[in-house]
Amino acid sequence: MKHSFFILLLMLWAAAAPAQKTVQNLEQQKKQIERDIAYTNSLIDQTQSEQKATLDNLNLIQANLASRRKYIEDIDKQLATLSGEIVVKQKRIADLYDELAYLKKNYAKMLQFAYRNRMPHTQLMFILSSDDFNQAYWRTTYLKAYSEHRIKQAKNISRQNEALKSELSSLMVKKTEQQYLHSQKTAELLALDAEEQKYQSTISALQAREQELRRDLEAKRRQSALLDAQIQAAIAEEARREAMRRREMEKKSKEMAEKFVTDERTLTRKFEKLHGKLPFPVAQSIVVTHFGVYEHPVLKGIRVTSNGIDLSTTDGAVVSVVADGVVRRVFTTGSVTTVLVQHGLYYTTYTHLRGITVRAGDAVRARQPIGMVAPAPDSPRAILHFELWKQTVKQDPEGWLAKKS
Repeated sequence: MKHSFFILLLMLWAAAAPAQKTVQNLEQQKKQIERDIAYTNSLIDQTQSEQKATLDNLNLIQANLASRRKYIEDIDKQLATLSGEIVVKQKRIADLYDELAYLKKNYAKMLQFAYRNRMPHTQLMFILSSDDFNQAYWRTTYLKAYSEHRIKQAKNISRQNEALKSELSSLMVKKTEQQYLHSQKTAELLALDAEEQKYQSTISALQAREQELRRDLEAKRRQSALLDAQIQAAIAEEARREAMRRREMEKKSKEMAEKFVTDERTLTRKFEKLHGKLPFPVAQSIVVTHFGVYEHPVLKGIRVTSNGIDLSTTDGAVVSVVADGVVRRVFTTGSVTTVLVQHGLYYTTYTHLRGITVRAGDAVRARQPIGMVAPAPDSPRAILHFELWKQTVKQDPEGWLAKKS
């Protein structure tokens, strides 16, 4: 049993440094989640005066729920790490107490011996009673070493006391932090419960308008299908034009054709290296619709497909291109304007824009503003729809975007 505990202790000690780093990372992550929750609440508050519940509001509340659950999950991870550290500290303190008791016991014996032999003539007689000079020398050396050892033991006891005080102080800090995290978790669980009630009441309000929601969904599906067709057509057209340019280069010279292909590969590789590092096209925004197929939050049995992500933000928020590239198209679908940017074999699209500052053929740099997010109908909020393609294959943009910090 002791052997198993010793192995566990070694494992906990080995994990101490990475664990500390993990706690710091979790703390940074929690701060970002707090900022996201505060911003989402501000977006919800903007429409607080509206009498009618909206799907956009529901999506924001859902985003808040996900953020709060992640926040609680991070607190649990921190608590687990702290519990491990506290176990190590408690074992270390117990060991220090044992070592200190052992040192004090030995030191007490040494003091008793020193007291009995405290008179100078006693030590002198001990040396003079030696059988020969060699024994007298070693007795002198012994007394000197014994005296030095006693001084050293006193210093060891002092150091051990200081180490014990330090460990006890550190333990108190960790226990205080543990109590704070428990109180944080309790508060977040209450907030989560209130958020879930708000979510359910919003769903109930929306379910009462099922027919209206179905009409809105069908209109959005038609618009999405049209946008999808336009994007695919634009990408196919660009591929056709590039093939023509390549053939023209080949007619002129082999070197020019090779350079054309090399430049395209360089742009593609440069973009691929940014996987997981791309900046958000809108700096302050919340993802309210994710990529892929999912169940409609209100209409039962209805599945919704999203070719990209929706970022909820404020009217007039600046939209920036995520990487170096070339603007290939600026087109309007109904009342919605989209900018298509090429990055080698990759394309990014930015939909629901106004005040566009670029046009087809413009070279753009990463983080360069290209316009502003247009407001959603009858709402002070705005939604940017962002897509990422590799030629004609849709990608999940969230996997490419950098984690907020």
